[in-house]
Amino acid sequence: MNRKISLALVSMSTAVLLSGATIAIPLVASAALTEAQIQSILSLLQSFNTDQTTINNVNSSLRGQATSGSAGTSAACTFTRDLTMRARGDDVTCLQNYLISTGHFTFADGATGYFGSVTQSAVSAWQAANGVSPTAGYFGSISRAKYNSMAPSTPAPASTPTTTGGTPAAVPAAAGTLRVEAGVQPNASLLPINSTRVPFTVVKFTAPSGNDVTVNSLVVQRTGLANDAALSGIVLLDETGAQLGIAKTLNSSHQATLSEPFVVKAGTTRTMTLAGNAETANGSLAGQVVYISLVTVNSSAATVDGVLPISGAGHTVNESLTIGSVTLQRGSLDPGSSVTKKVGETDYTFSSVKVTSGSAEKIYLRFIRWNQTGSIGTADLANVKTYVDGVAYDTVVSSDGKYFTATFSDNGGKGILIDKGFSKEMSIKGDIVGGSGRTIDFDLAKRTDIGLLGENYGYGITPPQTGATDPTDDTAAFSSTEDPWYDAAQVTVSNGSITVSGATSIPAQNIAINLANQPMGGFTIEVKGEQISVGKMIFYFMATSTSGTGSTGVAGTAITNISLYDANGAVVAGPADGVVVKNGHGKVTFTDTVTFPIGTAVYQLKGKLSTTFVNNNTVQASTTPSVDWTTVKGLTTGNSITGSTAVVTANQMTVKAGALTVSVSSVPIAQTVIAGVQQFLFANYILDGTGSGEDLRLTNIPIAYDFSTGGAAADVTNCKLYDGTTVVNTTGVNPTLAASSTSFTFTGNGLIIAKGTSKTLALKCDLIAGAASASRYAWGLGGADADNAAHSNDWTGVTGLTSGQTIAQTANDSTGQYMTAATGGSIAAVLDTNSPSYKIVGAGQTGVELAKIKFSATNEDIDLKQLALLVSSNASNTPVNLVGRQVTLWDGASQIGTAIFPDGDNATSSQIAVGSFRIPRDGARVLTIKGDIAAITTSGPMVQSGDLLIVDYDGANTGLNGNYGTGVASGSTVPERDLPEHSDYHFAGWNNR
Repeated sequence: MNRKISLALVSMSTAVLLSGATIAIPLVASAALTEAQIQSILSLLQSFNTDQTTINNVNSSLRGQATSGSAGTSAACTFTRDLTMRARGDDVTCLQNYLISTGHFTFADGATGYFGSVTQSAVSAWQAANGVSPTAGYFGSISRAKYNSMAPSTPAPASTPTTTGGTPAAVPAAAGTLRVEAGVQPNASLLPINSTRVPFTVVKFTAPSGNDVTVNSLVVQRTGLANDAALSGIVLLDETGAQLGIAKTLNSSHQATLSEPFVVKAGTTRTMTLAGNAETANGSLAGQVVYISLVTVNSSAATVDGVLPISGAGHTVNESLTIGSVTLQRGSLDPGSSVTKKVGETDYTFSSVKVTSGSAEKIYLRFIRWNQTGSIGTADLANVKTYVDGVAYDTVVSSDGKYFTATFSDNGGKGILIDKGFSKEMSIKGDIVGGSGRTIDFDLAKRTDIGLLGENYGYGITPPQTGATDPTDDTAAFSSTEDPWYDAAQVTVSNGSITVSGATSIPAQNIAINLANQPMGGFTIEVKGEQISVGKMIFYFMATSTSGTGSTGVAGTAITNISLYDANGAVVAGPADGVVVKNGHGKVTFTDTVTFPIGTAVYQLKGKLSTTFVNNNTVQASTTPSVDWTTVKGLTTGNSITGSTAVVTANQMTVKAGALTVSVSSVPIAQTVIAGVQQFLFANYILDGTGSGEDLRLTNIPIAYDFSTGGAAADVTNCKLYDGTTVVNTTGVNPTLAASSTSFTFTGNGLIIAKGTSKTLALKCDLIAGAASASRYAWGLGGADADNAAHSNDWTGVTGLTSGQTIAQTANDSTGQYMTAATGGSIAAVLDTNSPSYKIVGAGQTGVELAKIKFSATNEDIDLKQLALLVSSNASNTPVNLVGRQVTLWDGASQIGTAIFPDGDNATSSQIAVGSFRIPRDGARVLTIKGDIAAITTSGPMVQSGDLLIVDYDGANTGLNGNYGTGVASGSTVPERDLPEHSDYHFAGWNNR
């Protein structure tokens, strides 16, 4: 098999040699295959001792480059969008070329790059031939998936160069080492003036299987018979052709250090390319041959396993070949001059440049690298993107936070195509979220920071110097030098800001009298740009009275020990006492210096109300930061800052003493209770603390019990109070007397009721199985004093949770609802409204619905245990119409039983399992009867069509031999109530034709 592969590749190479194409060196990124795939194929050829010329030509072919005396091979396509009518681009061209190779696209002019009706028909034919549905001629996600399964694809450029993954290594490096070796090198070619990112040397880096290796830097050296001036810079390219870091110039030792780190994942190989940027003007260096060699590798591995230096192709300096050209100018969207902007500015255009293609060839715009030279940090910027023609492209920030790179993945990864004489404007926009007193300056440091690629020759192109002089700093102009090449206008971030608003998270609520740390209101403080310190803050309190006595007693002096708390509960200012301003108003002054951090936080005022306050007084805090807050400064800029100018008001608080109201709910209503039931709901008690100024603690609750009509006190046992599903009393209570005030003691430290809320407790008890039918039981509220009514004097178990003071209570007298005992429930059956009507059915049909019966239960849940059925007394109605004389019983999709008519027209079902068909108390369930219709045969039992099959509920057959259920609470057998005569209530009729 390997020999066949090798011969196939050699044959392909031979075909390439015969086609006679022009020599060119496009970037690795334009290849159809990944670098790892290319290296695998070339290694396979080497293993068969293939001659170097063949290997070089195959290498060129696989990279999409022309070969010596031949045309290049076609490459597989990368589709990043849906293609349909009127679409244009390189991806359309690639699709058309592919369809030409499959014989589906036969347009006389070949690939045009325009998706018209001919292309649509070709796509439709290809879809039909390859099982893609629908065959509408729309090349979408389904078609792309099919294409990718049939042809190799070119990976899109990695989103970030430092995290590009490698390919599995044929042999991982030894533990603790990084293996460095030469890859298959590009063909020697020309190095024209202004060409960039020309590949010289391919190097493979392989990590051990046990750990990743970070390559921190590479030292490279210019070698060969050439001057250093032949190279304006050296760059590192990853497997996709993306440039890592910035171009580096040679030093006096002819060396440069490429310091952008990259990671080689454990057990993988990264194939990287050392590339060069050519001279940018005629230097009389034509004919010199330049090499770039790797001489040093600095990595996290303990040892570098490899022989250095590694050298690749030598390219000849050429000063006569005219490749593509561009001109640059400041973009129309560029701000043009330095400005000051506040923190919070969004979607601001920091810098913009326009590139125009020359007449030599069309140009692909590959990437742009902005150099942020201002003092602001990356955390102070957000949503920084590059925009071209209104399309936003993400930026990748370098490790030092100074370079923001946007890569354009249009046209299958080649970039944005600029036609001859046309222009594209690139802008960088973002939001300013911090950095007061700092600057933002998005320059272009070097000409090679704009990635440009000629369409015809495939060389990277260096823009011209553009500027005639070195302009004044930050004047939005191009320079005659570099660093920076385009010196953008600068943005100065102004002072920080502080905004105060009322905090909705500190709601209006009840507050207690004479209790410390009562909430007086909350404020939301938003700080932008820099931390801000405040030397003094004043808050005012508006205190009102609803008692009709005016505002006496509610002035500011009645509020003491006031503090300002942050969201963590820490005191940031205070405590301080209020000062009287006028009746009904007060204020507090904090002289603590408070530093508010950047961000948004809630601060709360808390204090103590004196006993001069009375129920229903209100208190509302407010402040006007622009006048009430003084010595407000930004800690970064040191500048004074003015706060919000409007009055900011917190939510209003209502003064309330501790209070509790207890009452019996009207739910549950009076109803039947089955003897023997456990934890039946007898009553609900409402503990209402909505009018309380503080949280409440209940240690016990006394409630009244009554029984009558033959009942006894001991009939009800094991009574428990539930808060939801949680039992809150210590032990089950067994009442002993009627009308007694039975006390329930709460577990632990008592039951807590938050101020402003109410809680409902459910009282559930067991009723003994021997309770006499018609006995009545009730639980309510009643007092032990002379009037035998509920009264606050009867209650001693309620105190304030914080104050510990005894709380006044109101208990609303009630006997509660009487529950009447019964020995068991009852069950009834009716025809369900969805039961099937008369219908013609074919012999041999299975799962035919014959009837739907709705069962309802009263007094308790009931499990249906058995069902009696019959076929109606009709001459043509016989059980032989049913396969096996059997019907099945169904609860929805679940079969719960069967019934067989053994030798007549009556049938009793099998026992239905407990819980399989439980009819809820005061609710209903529908049971479905189904049957399989017998086939008609000469030997029977059914020998003719035309029978009328009717299966009825046999309401007359009740008891253990017929219809019955079992009460879930009582455990007693419950017979079903008889239905009217079945002759009047046929559940279903089936004409067996």
